[in-house]
Amino acid sequence: MGLYSSSFPHLPLWLFGVLFLAAMIAARENGKVVRDRMRGADATTDDTFAMTSVLGLLALLIGFTFSIALSRYDARRELVVNEANAIGTTWLRADLMAAADRERMQDVLRRYVDARIAFGNARSADDEVVAYRRTEALHGELWSVMLAGIAPFRDTERASLIVSTTNESIDLAATRFTARQSHIPPRILRMLGMFALLAAGMVGFERGKQRRATTILFVLLTLAVTLVVDLDRPSTGITNVSQEPMLHLRASMSPASGAVQASGSE
Repeated sequence: MGLYSSSFPHLPLWLFGVLFLAAMIAARENGKVVRDRMRGADATTDDTFAMTSVLGLLALLIGFTFSIALSRYDARRELVVNEANAIGTTWLRADLMAAADRERMQDVLRRYVDARIAFGNARSADDEVVAYRRTEALHGELWSVMLAGIAPFRDTERASLIVSTTNESIDLAATRFTARQSHIPPRILRMLGMFALLAAGMVGFERGKQRRATTILFVLLTLAVTLVVDLDRPSTGITNVSQEPMLHLRASMSPASGAVQASGSE
């Protein structure tokens, strides 16, 4: 179950769920076959304790990995808000520049926010990298325009206000990229897969004839594991971080909207 070490990252989420469910059902049937072969030798064998213990460990491991995935999702969501705030403040502080310099700075900021929205809406790892490269190219342009704009008052507190928020915006872009590239460790996912198959085998060994009830159990476990994987896929998952803070910021940057206010929550 090396979900991020082979072709699994490229599988659609629904296909991952189907394969995971099929693997558990196959493990259940193998467990039933083993029990049927052993029945003649010892028909009184009862391993219910082992089955419930493995299921309990599986539930614990799913909860643990879900907690990791959810915390990283929340971190990515918070970074979107923080970055929108930083860019919005930079936009406001551009008013401290001369008119011509302010217009150049605001033009770059509009294109920069467009690039950040494209990055947030990337639907594959490759699109994400391409969008971030565009962001990096705009970093240089943004910094150059900012330095030219503050040249007349470089050593003043006014310049320091503009530099600080511009620098924060650039730093947050790198932080967001790192956060989106960070996944649940493959070893944990492999352990989760191993426990799931072992639990399914134990269920088949003890309750192999109760196919309807055990299949419903496997469906529920599959939904839980699929949700974990979904949260861990910022680009290709279904549960994606909203880009509303960036979209509101971009809308307020249009010439007709006037000055922008630093964005709030999603």
